[in-house]
Order: sequence, then C-alpha cells, then structure tokens
Amino acid sequence: MSETWKHWYDTAQALEWFEMKSHDENDTGAHQNSTVLFFNRVPKTGSEMLVLLLQWLQGQNTFRHFRLKNSVRRYLSNDEQMDLVAQVKEKIHEATEPRVSFDRHVYFTNFTSMGIKMPLYLNLVRDPVEKVASRFYYARATPRPGAATPRGYQPATPPQHATLEECFFSQGDDCTFHPGNHYDLTIPYFCGHEDYCRELNNAAALRLAKQHVEEWYQVVGVLEDINATLSVLQHRLPEFFYGVVDLYYNELLAPHHNKNRHRPKTSPEVEAALRKNLSLEYDFYNFVRQRLNLQYQQL
Repeated sequence: MSETWKHWYDTAQALEWFEMKSHDENDTGAHQNSTVLFFNRVPKTGSEMLVLLLQWLQGQNTFRHFRLKNSVRRYLSNDEQMDLVAQVKEKIHEATEPRVSFDRHVYFTNFTSMGIKMPLYLNLVRDPVEKVASRFYYARATPRPGAATPRGYQPATPPQHATLEECFFSQGDDCTFHPGNHYDLTIPYFCGHEDYCRELNNAAALRLAKQHVEEWYQVVGVLEDINATLSVLQHRLPEFFYGVVDLYYNELLAPHHNKNRHRPKTSPEVEAALRKNLSLEYDFYNFVRQRLNLQYQQL
C-alpha cells in the first residue's frame, strides 16, 4: 500500500486513489472500535491545544475524555503495553457516555495483540526542525515537565547551552542527531515500541510508521496546517469534533497552550544542517502533510 504514495506527484491520480481509500477507512467496524479515540500525542506539536478542545467538546458531543498518566519513557515493554491497554479497558467500562477518548505521550500500540479491538487513532505532527527547536527551548524553560518518573530513572544533567546554535556547534546531545542512534522524534509515535523505531533515519521504521498511518489513523493533523486539520477532524470524526472549527476560532483565546513566545528563530545555517540530519523525519512529515491536504480537498 505504501507504494501508492510514490505517485503523489500526479495529483489527479492521487485524488482518485484517495477517494477509493476513504471508503475503506470509513468502514472501521470490523477492525476498530469507532466509539474509542486514542490520541497518542507527539510532544511539542500543539497537542495540548487539541486536548483542550477535546475537553471542551466532550459535553456537547456526549463523550468522555480521559487523560492517561504520562511517563518519562514513551516506549513500553510488553508488560507495560498490557498495563496501558488494561487502563483503557477500565476507563471504557467506567464511562457512562457512549464514546470515550484518551490522550497520552506514548508510541503506537497494537491493542488487538493485547486482546481488544483497535481504537481510532489520532495524532498531530509538526515541522521537524521547529519541533526540535521548540523542545530544546521548552526544556530550558521547564526542565522537568510534569510526568511520572519511573523507578530507577536518573534525571538528566541541567542543560549546558543557552541557544540551539551554541548547542549545535558544540555537538550537544539534545541538538545533534546521528544515524543509528536512538531518539524520541516523531516516527516512533507511529512506528511502535520496537528498538529500531527509535533509530534515526531507519527506513524500516519509516515504512511501518506510514503503514500504521494508512491503516489506523483517521486523521493525522499538521500544526502548520491548523485550518485544514480542524476542518478534516470535524468532517471525519464528527462524533468527537463536531463544532471544533467554531470553537477554535471564536472561543479559544490562547490557541497554543504551551507556546514559548521568547524562543529565538533558528539560524538558516543550523536549520539546513538539521534538515539534512532529519531527512527521514521530513519524509514522514511531508507524507502526512500531503495526506491531510488530500483529505481537505475532499471536503
């Protein structure tokens, strides 16, 4: 299936394929539980804003949103994945509403292999260099964002570098990326918990991440395309997102909840170097952005 996306340069052919694909995606009954939405959110992509919208919409759209406890680790052992699925099952049985949604920073999890039907998956992505810069400066403004600390976890030493440029040219660990090393970037959130999913520029991880998007994600939004994201959410997941466009533009006074308004711009030189280092992250980002734009055109 992923070979199809290579033909996106031919827009007419892509649109024709997408129309056929959308019929399959709408028929989720056999493979996914359409009453359960799981937002395995990627950090620093605007996800807190989307969670806030879900919390506001749950009353009018008759669903219940649960915030699952985050951990400093987003990749889980098999037992930890089973614990996650058990939490979800418990909350589903606890809710009196006909639909439920969840959010947590966690890599893609195969619920079916753990004994229950897959949820409708949802996520957001962001330009990879922008996300790296946002996370770099956020860590300096908020050294330990509130998340459960597992037993035996050793906190990182305080950041040494004040700017992304200083860090990059000093080859700091949190701003340079080397193929073969493991990083908490975007692809693992769609690939899963296998070691190779966290390996930078791993072609197999990229392929599996795209496959999971095609199979399990009704919508993957893009922060840089927020209007298209909200419109597609409202259209494809109306049971959860009906009214989200009006809510965002008319009532949400601070759209980017965690935005660091004092973050300096990344220099062109460092941005170009990071783009090269994060080549498969950009491949995945462009794949998702193209998919979203095709969904938006269908509206």
